[in-house]
Amino acid sequence: MQRIRVHLDVLEPAGAELSRRQLDVGRYRLGRGADCEIRAALNGLSREHVLLEVLPSGGVIVEDLGSTNGTRVDGLPVQRAAIRHGATLQVGPLQLFITEADPQLDGLAYRTGDAPAPTATTDPVEQGTQLHTLRERLRDALWGGDASWEAALSRRITAIAEMLGVEGLRLTRVGASPSATTIAAVGDVESASEALADDGRYLLCATNGTLKRHLGLAELAATWLSWLPDPPPTPPTASPPLPSLPGIATADAGLRRQMDALARLARSRVAILLLGETGAGKDVVARWVHACSPRAGGPFVAINCAALPRDLLEAELFGVEKGAATGVAERPGVFERADGGTLFLDELGDMPPETQVRLLRALEDGRIHRVGGRNLIAVDVRLVSATHRDLEQAVADGEFRLDLFHRIAGFEARIPPLRERRIDISPLAIHFFHEALAESGIHSPGITEAALRDLQAADWPGNVRELRQAIHSATALLAAGDALDRQHLPPRLRGVGSARPLIEHAPAGGDVVTLAHATAQAERNAILRAIDAAEGDAEHAWTLLGIGKTTYYKKLKELDIGRGGDGALPA
Repeated sequence: MQRIRVHLDVLEPAGAELSRRQLDVGRYRLGRGADCEIRAALNGLSREHVLLEVLPSGGVIVEDLGSTNGTRVDGLPVQRAAIRHGATLQVGPLQLFITEADPQLDGLAYRTGDAPAPTATTDPVEQGTQLHTLRERLRDALWGGDASWEAALSRRITAIAEMLGVEGLRLTRVGASPSATTIAAVGDVESASEALADDGRYLLCATNGTLKRHLGLAELAATWLSWLPDPPPTPPTASPPLPSLPGIATADAGLRRQMDALARLARSRVAILLLGETGAGKDVVARWVHACSPRAGGPFVAINCAALPRDLLEAELFGVEKGAATGVAERPGVFERADGGTLFLDELGDMPPETQVRLLRALEDGRIHRVGGRNLIAVDVRLVSATHRDLEQAVADGEFRLDLFHRIAGFEARIPPLRERRIDISPLAIHFFHEALAESGIHSPGITEAALRDLQAADWPGNVRELRQAIHSATALLAAGDALDRQHLPPRLRGVGSARPLIEHAPAGGDVVTLAHATAQAERNAILRAIDAAEGDAEHAWTLLGIGKTTYYKKLKELDIGRGGDGALPA
């Protein structure tokens, strides 16, 4: 399994590119030459400038290979030297900052595979295959249209094991003991005892300890199993599968029950009210309901009721008649544009009282009149609403009409925040990772365990929207061939999955601390806050602190910021 023991970050010159920045245990020549394992096209760098030997026990041996312009470590010329975490390496014009990954968390918990990134010359069919999401690949592997479900599963479980890079993987019926006969097995399963996922029908098990280092595989396995169809007595025919959209596939039992209910309700005209925090995916669920409904061929029109003042909101909802004001042209509103389809009213709880009255009338009559108009216009829409507010409390406070609440809440569905369904965090992160890789064209071997730990441990106040943004921004920092690691995540997330706290607090119980300790802790806190405020931009961080670059990196080393993945080093 690929591991990341050392990171190489370019300090100078700005914009210089390395052929690789993440090193496993081994020996690497750095220079301009095509045969070097680490290449940089820089004048002043010898063809074979320096040898870096990453040691299994930690640390790096640096040996100058007879270069023209020499090698320096922390400013001192060296011929051969041992360096540890946080050292600055100068090779000719190239200045690097060397950091060590956490040896316990430096492996890949998720691997993308070795397929090259798509290019503009890639055949469209081949490109589509390369960009298949993991879910589609697994669906193909698990289903594939085979007539005999159980007979096919035996060879398809092998595909999953190979994809995960594990041994001793098996799928067993719920209720069966670990030693019971299984319907599929790979390798030695006699000692299988680690049940990783339970979707109500099956357990995914592996040889004891096989997946210990793969944080997030439990969550992945649970989600993958949730996509397994029930074993059919005959090959599937009948109705097409329900539409699938990002954020909908879930292993959370409560959300799955909600989605099952919504899939049934989608066939009716019952008004649906989606409740949940900002960013939880209410808009995605609304689109999914539309796609599952008989109105899927019609328009889906959405409007955020909190984004506009009352006059503009009413104009957007009901449209404007020509001549309603000087120079105003005729403009249909969202009710007319959604005719025959679905109208999604987001953040409905923030709608002004006067607009609530007009909305209620439109829903009851099925007709609207434009602002400044006199003629009634018949509209046929399916209403889906959403809000982050407690509407029952708003009704009690007189801020929301009770009759409108009854009209829009034919069925209420709560979309739980991401922190309440942590089982979905890793699968969603991987989905967004593939999405970001496809958009950028970057090839990456995967995501490290350290990064997945941080993602799993974060609270995600912005929910799925925040997770997607974090993955996309982290992926944008990758060089070709880099794995997504803890250091690529936004500063606020780095290290939250570590047992060691990011900031060491003063001793409890009022114990006296030395002035030196207090000063160091104050400096540490100031640097961490500056890095967080600068969102990982090192130059911005040291500018905020009012210090120079040399002092900045010297303080990082002195205060041990960034060691063991504690989250402070800028990407």
